[in-house]
Amino acid sequence: MVRNNKYAEVYVDIGTFDIDHAFDYRIPAHLSPDISIGKVVRVPFKNRLETGYIVKTKDNSELAEKEIKDIAAIADVKPVFDQQKLELINWISRYYIQPIGSVFKFFLPPGGKSRYAAGGSAIKFKYKDYIILNEDVYKQVKDKINWEKNHSKKKVVDYLTLHGEVSKERLMKDTGSGNASIASLAERNIITVIKKRQKRDFRYDYGTDKTPEKKNIILNPYQKKALLSIEDAINKKVFHKFLIEGVTGSGKTDIYIAACKKVLDCGKKALILTPEISLTPQLFSRFELEFGSRVCVYHSNMNGAERYERWLDIWNGEFDIVIGTRSSIFTPLDMIGIIILDEEHDPSYKEGTRVRYNTQDVAIKLGEILEIPVVMGSATPDLVTRYRAEIEDDFTLLRVPVKAQSTDFPEIEIIDLKKTDRLREDPVITGRLFTAIREELDKNNKVIIFLNKRGYSNFVICNKCGNVPRCPACDLSYSYHSDPGKLVCHHCGREQDYDGKCPVCGADNIFLYGTGIQRVQSKLQMRFKDTPVLRMDSDVTVKKKSHQEILKKFISPGGSILIGTQMIAKGLDIEDVTLVGIINCDSMLVLPDYHMNERVYQLMTQVSGRAGRKKKKGRVIIQTYNPESSIIENILANDYESFYRQELENRKELKYPPFSNLINIIISGKDENKVKKDAGGFFRRISGAAGDCCSILGPAPAPFNKINSFYRWHIIIKSGNMDSLNETLAGILKRFKKSGENKIIIDVDPVWIL
Repeated sequence: MVRNNKYAEVYVDIGTFDIDHAFDYRIPAHLSPDISIGKVVRVPFKNRLETGYIVKTKDNSELAEKEIKDIAAIADVKPVFDQQKLELINWISRYYIQPIGSVFKFFLPPGGKSRYAAGGSAIKFKYKDYIILNEDVYKQVKDKINWEKNHSKKKVVDYLTLHGEVSKERLMKDTGSGNASIASLAERNIITVIKKRQKRDFRYDYGTDKTPEKKNIILNPYQKKALLSIEDAINKKVFHKFLIEGVTGSGKTDIYIAACKKVLDCGKKALILTPEISLTPQLFSRFELEFGSRVCVYHSNMNGAERYERWLDIWNGEFDIVIGTRSSIFTPLDMIGIIILDEEHDPSYKEGTRVRYNTQDVAIKLGEILEIPVVMGSATPDLVTRYRAEIEDDFTLLRVPVKAQSTDFPEIEIIDLKKTDRLREDPVITGRLFTAIREELDKNNKVIIFLNKRGYSNFVICNKCGNVPRCPACDLSYSYHSDPGKLVCHHCGREQDYDGKCPVCGADNIFLYGTGIQRVQSKLQMRFKDTPVLRMDSDVTVKKKSHQEILKKFISPGGSILIGTQMIAKGLDIEDVTLVGIINCDSMLVLPDYHMNERVYQLMTQVSGRAGRKKKKGRVIIQTYNPESSIIENILANDYESFYRQELENRKELKYPPFSNLINIIISGKDENKVKKDAGGFFRRISGAAGDCCSILGPAPAPFNKINSFYRWHIIIKSGNMDSLNETLAGILKRFKKSGENKIIIDVDPVWIL
């Protein structure tokens, strides 16, 4: 009998361009019924077994039979992607110029992302015994048993008759029965013991004494118009992009909820993305009130066991709505009918690891593949997104220019720090800001203070010898953190104990230069001793559910102050916040990045929008050294359109996005001469291969030239033909021989070029 060989194309899980293609393997007859696209397998590769992913099955191979090896085994996991997800994987690999094996890992379950764990996660499941009564068997034998002598067993049977399936633990507690009685009944098949997995349930506790009530959502005409456009795409089952440009407090979440109801009514599911973990508690609470247990969260603040089990639950179809940060785009949610990106402008949607994808673009591509609508929302849309919404046929701009529950925008007051008398007034918390805080606290209102600088001070300097302690790995000044009393490098995370004395001359005449969030918190605590002063930044939110705990304290009854970095600038919808103070926004504007005007405008507008969300009047105080800047003028006028048009003209003149695409190529290593040599060599390769399809800047030292002992040089490419350029760069990467341990990072559509 002639064997009918079947073959599989398998990508081997080795993240390198050298072998970035599929290999043919023979499918053994005993594995054939279980082989399909998306299956994870173990295959012989050179002299070892490696993990691979099946991307295609076929009847014939162009290779000689003796050159083809057999698949060794199927890993004990379900297929991790289907044909549609495979199309997305291929697109991510091509567009972001990354080995496809590196992209596959995003689609594996948490804890199973390495080739050594593909057979399953190391997570240990928890199981619990449940007891059920086998009624048919019981009816047959109940008259044959002397229950007077088996009183304990009778209590078990009667309890199960009344309550149905119960846990063994509860059954024993309520009936006083022991293991022997249960074992005897099970042996006679009168009862059955079932082991059930006990799920680790990651939930948010909203912590006030009041139980949240389901809102009766009444949409205003602008919201209704936006919803009708989205519902039209849902009904037609077509891909279409929508940008909801709604002022802060305009009720974008209400539109999201209504659109999700429509999708679920059609038998589909919804994926909702948010840029920050800190935004998920409030968003989840709104959706949980509407949809109950059909909605779940997924993000990195869950522990490994919780994420793994949640991934499996999503895979098994137990949820209809998934809310999460950028990695949620890769969860195995099936039957997706809509993708929603809240606060779409946020740079946190950009992945910062080797595969530097933009979640917005991945979501749009997935929507195109699935033929479903993709909805993006923001009060301050990303400039590129806004431009695309104006010029692309399959993109609709939906404006919601009014607040959902209030017609009044916050009153904005500008304080010119140049005019403050430093001998009489604290330039950090000026007299006007102090008075405003006191006025609101006296009314039992809440205050948010925004400062985008972690730590206590920017750096320390010895007044005797002039020494400024620097990070040896980055050659940048340390920031001082009063809690826990250390010098910290904000670039590589290196820490150094600090006792208040100069490490060079030993003097204790130290000056703390600049203002960080810890210093502001200290000043506020001194001035408002009887008021809770809470802080939210990346230093205090590393623990599980720490965002939730801070917000729970803040929203509890009575006056309170929340001081934070950019993570408090978005999404917080707290009724009693009536004042927002912005300490100093000027420092961000000096950074050498073409995005900075846009980032500062977005941050200031977003944080200003936290005041006066509901019926109470809100006000904003902005302290700045540049009150005459165009950014401040546009914020005062609540005029995103003017800011957008001005910034668009600047970008057009310099041919920055949206009038081109950027690629930032970063070469890094510990030997600066080798880094510089590789940067020059790579530049020459690009210049020779790319022709006139792009303009190339560099090579040059990156603005932050040394981070964590690695020197950094970069090359910036502007292009209008990404498909051709990306293919060219992929070819160069495969052939380029870099020096030693140097790294080459390709950042397509960077959100920072620092």
